[in-house]
Amino acid sequence: MISRLTVEDSWVGMYESRSFIGGKVGSFIDKHGNHTEMGLHVFFGCYNNPFRLMKKVGADKNLLMKDHSHTFVNKGGEIGVQTYDKARNALALALSPVVKALGDPEGALKDIRDLDSVRMTSYFLVVHGRVFRECGILLLMPLGLLTDNISARCMLTIFALFATKTKASLLRMFKGSPDVYLRGPIRKYITDKGGRFHLRWGCREILYDKSANGETYVKGLAMSKATDKKVVQADA
Repeated sequence: MISRLTVEDSWVGMYESRSFIGGKVGSFIDKHGNHTEMGLHVFFGCYNNPFRLMKKVGADKNLLMKDHSHTFVNKGGEIGVQTYDKARNALALALSPVVKALGDPEGALKDIRDLDSVRMTSYFLVVHGRVFRECGILLLMPLGLLTDNISARCMLTIFALFATKTKASLLRMFKGSPDVYLRGPIRKYITDKGGRFHLRWGCREILYDKSANGETYVKGLAMSKATDKKVVQADA
């Protein structure tokens, strides 16, 4: 977002409570010079928005492709990539919305969006019985995704893309630490255009008020850094 807001004639600042930017896709260098990542950073072929951002800041050239193919082990141990395998794969993963995606991708994604209020645990462990309990445990639980805190829409969207588009599951990884190969180009792009980063400043309170017509608007942010405090006023 900050890269979209930053233009030559405006000042944009980003406040981050940590000592580094990037959040879950970030990394930092410890006092011993070791690169510490927040987790495994892989980018699937269906991550269109991140790829657009990477291309914009020049980070796309730092991605490495992983040799990729869909391989299905059929009954009796026969290995082969066949057209009907995708339908069987979709059925095992998420039943109707994903199967529908094979013939009607847009309609399937609409059905999946309607499941935004359904929890992952309810959909995979309750709604669809034993097959889906096994699927959920094997695929989602090790990743920490089988939880009440994520909607079924999240994973079903990815499953639908994986089941219908081979390139959607094509893995890309950076050729080194995100601190150098992702965060570095993003930071340079923003600072070259006048943007600024304010690290170790945490937001303690969102200050708001109501306008004359009753609409709520944000006045500013109450920030703190160790014992220092300040209020960042909203521009508009």
